[in-house]
Amino acid sequence: MSINLDGWQDYRGDHAGVLLFVETSKQSVNPVRDQLNENKKGSLCEPNYETSTFGLVSCQSAKSINSIVKNKHRYILFGTRYDGFVKEQKGNYLITGYMRIDKVKDVRSKHIHDYIRNPKSKSEPECMTLNKSLACYSEDMKFYHLEDCFVLSQEAMKAWGYKGRVTKQMKLLLEDQKLDDVLNHFATKEDANSDYIDTVKEYLESLEDEEDEEEEAETEEW
Repeated sequence: MSINLDGWQDYRGDHAGVLLFVETSKQSVNPVRDQLNENKKGSLCEPNYETSTFGLVSCQSAKSINSIVKNKHRYILFGTRYDGFVKEQKGNYLITGYMRIDKVKDVRSKHIHDYIRNPKSKSEPECMTLNKSLACYSEDMKFYHLEDCFVLSQEAMKAWGYKGRVTKQMKLLLEDQKLDDVLNHFATKEDANSDYIDTVKEYLESLEDEEDEEEEAETEEW
């Protein structure tokens, strides 16, 4: 899905990538975002595969994105602790994909206006207390089949000089060769963007069906 890029600013950052962990679905093979709130941490619409953006549809990661742009990092690496259908992979920490930041835009007013127009259907935007809420657009945003994801094993982390245990809370900045290790791994793989989009579309359709059923039930009660 193409978006209007009017008002977006070109972005050039250093050759560095920040790892951000995303809650992912338990009802699919590929680690797609948790659109159905299976992890009870909110229904996720980010990263937004459909528009190649992060932070445009919601501001759930506003502080992280603001920090990444402020520090001039060029890449965002999306990680997760796998809990999908493939038992052999359960519990593994993976980098599922990445985005190269090519354009940024402050969309704080958009999020606040969306909330004001329809406050009952949404929780208060996280950027309400921030001065800005940056969104990122990428011409190179890719996600991968489960078997092609980059495994964040203890061996890989040790090779990068990381001594801590792999957790979803860890802060990981990959620069220069460390970033290239990840990008080169993905360079030989075929992206699965279309599969991710199709899976999320099915989830959204199921949510719409549930809402329609609830509305019908409420109408019958009246």
